Amino acid sequence: MDLSAITNVATIIGVAVGGYAGGRIQGRGSASQVAADTVEMLQTQVELLKEDKETRDSELTDLRHRVEILEGLVTQRAEVEELGIKVSLVKDTVDRIAIRVGA
Repeated sequence: MDLSAITNVATIIGVAVGGYAGGRIQGRGSASQVAADTVEMLQTQVELLKEDKETRDSELTDLRHRVEILEGLVTQRAEVEELGIKVSLVKDTVDRIAIRVGA
């Protein structure tokens, strides 16, 4: 083999080894970038889920407060209706007494 053939073979081998090594390094870099992008995406999703949970918790608190108000109103209405029945009974009794005494 002459010197130019040896140089050509060495160049070809050098290019092949360099390409292989460069591809490996680039592959690792790409894998690293994909992992970093995935972590960033997952962090964004976690933040969105936290915000959604906070919104739902706020809505639940508001709904509980409304239910308490409605329960209070229902209780008040029942008390008023009960008082109305008692007033009606007293009025009927007074009317019967008035009829007996001739008033």
